[in-house]
Amino acid sequence: MKRLLMLLALAVLLPHSFVDGQGNSPPVAPERWSRERANAWYAKQPWLVGCNFIPATAINQLEMWQADTFDPKTIDRELGWAEDLGFNTMRVFLHDLAWEADPAGFKKRVGQFLEIADRHKIRPLLVLFDDCWNQQPKPGKQPAPIPGVHNSGWVQSPSTASVLNPKTWRRLERYVKDVVGTFGNDPRVLFWDLYNEPGNNSLNEKSLPLVEAVFRWGRAAKPSQPLSVGVWYENAKLNKFQLDASDVMGARHGLHLPGGSPTLS
Repeated sequence: MKRLLMLLALAVLLPHSFVDGQGNSPPVAPERWSRERANAWYAKQPWLVGCNFIPATAINQLEMWQADTFDPKTIDRELGWAEDLGFNTMRVFLHDLAWEADPAGFKKRVGQFLEIADRHKIRPLLVLFDDCWNQQPKPGKQPAPIPGVHNSGWVQSPSTASVLNPKTWRRLERYVKDVVGTFGNDPRVLFWDLYNEPGNNSLNEKSLPLVEAVFRWGRAAKPSQPLSVGVWYENAKLNKFQLDASDVMGARHGLHLPGGSPTLS
């Protein structure tokens, strides 16, 4: 096998395990899972090992999910490699513009992806928004990769302009409620990673209102799976809200347990 899959140990921080400098836990956000529910969910999971996944034939989320470039053959082959390595989950990015162009077709392709993943005993966590890399995503034909440039064609979801303009959020609300509502009780979905790296691309706390909104929309869809937005850098306001609002907390490198040290896989 000549393809390199980056190892990512996925785990959770359970609610109420976060403490401040005085040893006090923050209050539970409204409607967030209780510690008992999170513990019960986690007790049913295997040791979760996976990686961020996109097929080799896609430069970004749009190329992965648009009808003309969706590539189930490559997805099946590469998830087979992941299964052979012992991976049992994948972190998979969706895109609001792929949904907007063709909501029914988009959901059909997500369902097809879940069928393929299920055959390989892989339960993905699905990412709805992302503040990373190119700030002006456009549907249609995507740019060719630039050799030697990391993530040369990756795109935000939504665009920076949309993140900063609440007047555009009605479309994003429909996207979140439709996708989470459609797959919110699907046992093939591990959990929902609502927003990757909010505040990246120098947005900082300007992303917080949309992070708050996506939690409201996700809750309104009433999924059986937990909701989460992982912390990734030191911004007190963003981190506090993300920790207070998440049902479980995905860790990038290892398992963080209450009162203990990280356990790396």
